[in-house]
Amino acid sequence: MDTIIIDNLTVDFLGEGLSPSGKKVAFPYALPGDEIEVEFVKRKRQRKKMIVHGYLKRKEWEGVHCKHFGACGGCAAQHISYEEQLRIKFDPVIASFAEEIGLTLTAVPAEDPYHYRSRMDFSVFPGRLGLRAKGNFRHVVNVESCSIQSEWADEETNRVHSLLKEFPEIAWNRREESGGGLKYVTIRKAKFTDESITIFTFTEGYETNPLHDLFLKRCSESLLATNLVFCYNRVKAEVSAQGRFTVLRGKEGYYESILGNKFFIPFDSFFQPNPKGFLPILSFVQKVLPENKTRLIDLFCGNGFFSILFGKGFSEIHCYELTPSSVETAKRLLNEKYPESQIHAEVVNLFSDVTGLQSAQDACLVLDPPRAGCGPKVAEWIRDHGPKNVFYVSCNPYSQKEDAKVLLSTYEAKSGILTDPYPHTPHMESVIHFQRKDNP
Repeated sequence: MDTIIIDNLTVDFLGEGLSPSGKKVAFPYALPGDEIEVEFVKRKRQRKKMIVHGYLKRKEWEGVHCKHFGACGGCAAQHISYEEQLRIKFDPVIASFAEEIGLTLTAVPAEDPYHYRSRMDFSVFPGRLGLRAKGNFRHVVNVESCSIQSEWADEETNRVHSLLKEFPEIAWNRREESGGGLKYVTIRKAKFTDESITIFTFTEGYETNPLHDLFLKRCSESLLATNLVFCYNRVKAEVSAQGRFTVLRGKEGYYESILGNKFFIPFDSFFQPNPKGFLPILSFVQKVLPENKTRLIDLFCGNGFFSILFGKGFSEIHCYELTPSSVETAKRLLNEKYPESQIHAEVVNLFSDVTGLQSAQDACLVLDPPRAGCGPKVAEWIRDHGPKNVFYVSCNPYSQKEDAKVLLSTYEAKSGILTDPYPHTPHMESVIHFQRKDNP
């Protein structure tokens, strides 16, 4: 047996220690000073494997709000004070941005590190409604309450638990591919309106089951969400809130309000999981947005979120996105919002083709790419053809930093903020205002 002593924490909140061979080894939920007993076993034709036997010495967790923490895979750091979480997450990012692109990001902590999520997707297994276990996708932790969803969502979760006890046979057995058809329950609660939606995801064809209509009736009687939806997708599809749907009550989505703008969010669409926590990003862009407005270019536009918020006063708005349904939605919403503006919305795979992008010299550019970043083609196009002002929003500051390096030959990183919309997780959001050097 060997002992590994944890001596630091990574940005993923994994406790790190050294193995006897000198290799760094990480453990979830471990804290500096913890001692872990391990054994390194090598079987024939296999690499040496580490078997964890348990803790020899372990610090007591303090300040943990959730009784499921440590089993549920939803949070990574409730056992660490929020101030320490920020230091671990923010300090390496701020230091690397200052060193590599010459920008000091302003840190913006969360106002409330609990009850912030507007959406939770709970897996349904026989006898269980909850979240996947840490490191074990096949096991679900039965979650009665979740400290990062709203109090209202906790109450709705308990109402769903009561329904599943009333209908124990409704749960889908993935291993045997038998039993009831219910795979997921999704609960979404708006932050700035009174609306909510509860979505049940079944296996395709379950609507013909004799229990289906009775369960539908009991859901309508028992649940308090303003909107209720049943949807159906393939048996092996491990996705929630997608597929053919039936509206039980209300609409097939709900309304959220952001900066005075009302957004309709379909049950199967993405929206910021923490709208309140995203406000610092929006306020930053709003304050720095130039007064001289001609054209707004919105890359990776989704449903036109940023164009809707910031499009006022622009004579032209150009949106680009890969998903056709999102482009159609953006076009419709923007034409309704800004009928006096010329609206152009196109389906483009920006990772492979930027030839269709409009010349941007007299425009203002906003981009919010996926976690992997905007990619070399977009970064090089901005570097060579981009406008005076660029606002780069990111859910992954590390990929944003690599893209920023491409821009630095023609742009200066003027200012930026680093926010924490998702406390107790490694995830962050950032925004940088770039200004072209030859057009200050």
